[in-house]
Amino acid sequence: MILEAVGRDDTIVTYKEAEPFTTKIKTMDFSKAVRDLGHEPKVTPEEGIKRTVEWMKSIYHKEV
Repeated sequence: MILEAVGRDDTIVTYKEAEPFTTKIKTMDFSKAVRDLGHEPKVTPEEGIKRTVEWMKSIYHKEV
């Protein structure tokens, strides 16, 4: 998602073998934030990453 948001392909990424017992699939669980804090997510992770990339470009004045 991040590479897509910054418009790059994975040639800039160095892939390494996963260490034993590494979690291969990670999922978000914000149920405690919903329950305990009344969090009401309104932005998808994809949109959040896109917004973060745009914010970083505006703060650091750099193109990626």
